[in-house]
Amino acid sequence: MYVFGIAALLGLGVMCVARWFQLPLRLVRHKLNFSLYPVLEVALGTGAAWAIHFNLWSLWHVPMRADWVGVTLTGAALGGTAQFFTEILAMFSGLGRKLNDEAETIETVERPKLGRAA
Repeated sequence: MYVFGIAALLGLGVMCVARWFQLPLRLVRHKLNFSLYPVLEVALGTGAAWAIHFNLWSLWHVPMRADWVGVTLTGAALGGTAQFFTEILAMFSGLGRKLNDEAETIETVERPKLGRAA
């Protein structure tokens, strides 16, 4: 269970580091017509896994043919976890905006009175 917690926190850290590159990647996105953000998160996750030599599969006693395969797949898993946290954060921030804006609109907007139709 501790291994899963470590992987989740590392994925959260990868998401935070990837956020630093969010604005430059938005500018590139308009030229390429697709987002490089998930690719960046997987690359950062793989780099983090290689930097600390973190292998989920060996810690879960899953046999791998070579150690580098486990470390690389762990990096991809960290990138996927970072992408999951990115989407969850976007959902909650959008929900917060929606609730705050609608509540303010309902309280401040006066309803017009209906006139006679005929």
